Amino acid sequence: MSEAARRRRRLSRGALRAIAWVAGGAAFAAPFASLTLSPRPASAGAEAAPPRRQVVIVKRITRRVIVRAAPEAPQVRYVYVGGGSTGGTADPGGSAVAAPPPVTTGGS
Repeated sequence: MSEAARRRRRLSRGALRAIAWVAGGAAFAAPFASLTLSPRPASAGAEAAPPRRQVVIVKRITRRVIVRAAPEAPQVRYVYVGGGSTGGTADPGGSAVAAPPPVTTGGS
């Protein structure tokens, strides 16, 4: 008989989960309920003067559109530049470009 009495005292998994969900929801809602039910602190300036209405300033921007004749096509001047040297010797004119310095990561 003692075994049957013990089994009757235990709740099912579903009942335990339902109780846990209810307890969790109550724990989640308790801070919000206490903040809602507590009175708001009175501010010193609120009783002295009523709050002012906000002033709205409207600014209008007018843009002018000026139509002009199309400008004349600029004179195009083509300047031809010789390509770099492909050999190992530099150009006698000194137009050879030096290679950029190697990139390092700064590591060891």
